[in-house]
Amino acid sequence: MVRFDPFREIEELQERLFRNFGLTRPENGNRTYAPLVDVMDDAQGLHFAIYLPGVDPNNVELTAENNTLSVKAERPFNRPEGVQQYRLEGAYGTFARSFTIPNTYDLSKVSANFKHGVLYVDIPKAEAAQPRKINVLVD
Repeated sequence: MVRFDPFREIEELQERLFRNFGLTRPENGNRTYAPLVDVMDDAQGLHFAIYLPGVDPNNVELTAENNTLSVKAERPFNRPEGVQQYRLEGAYGTFARSFTIPNTYDLSKVSANFKHGVLYVDIPKAEAAQPRKINVLVD
């Protein structure tokens, strides 16, 4: 008789889902994941909130070029010696995510702030895209 192990069933289901979506889980246990992101727009520009709980700010790389904003980060999983893991629901591993930014925003003036596990990124509107008052001449 084989003993039922619900955790093994879940792991097998995860592996099937990974294969179906063309994803792989490396042998070292690191996984690739995509963090949750909020994107908002107002009169000043675009505002991103990228949720990175547990990520060291020194492991975050933010680049802006060719109308693309890219963020890369890593949250390694350090397995203590002699510890048996039964469930691992935290997001560990590396991720990379890119966003296409329209020309109406100025990627040369991006600012970023990391606070309480959230990376805040602001991209101001380009001067050409901002409303401006036009004086009407009277003859």
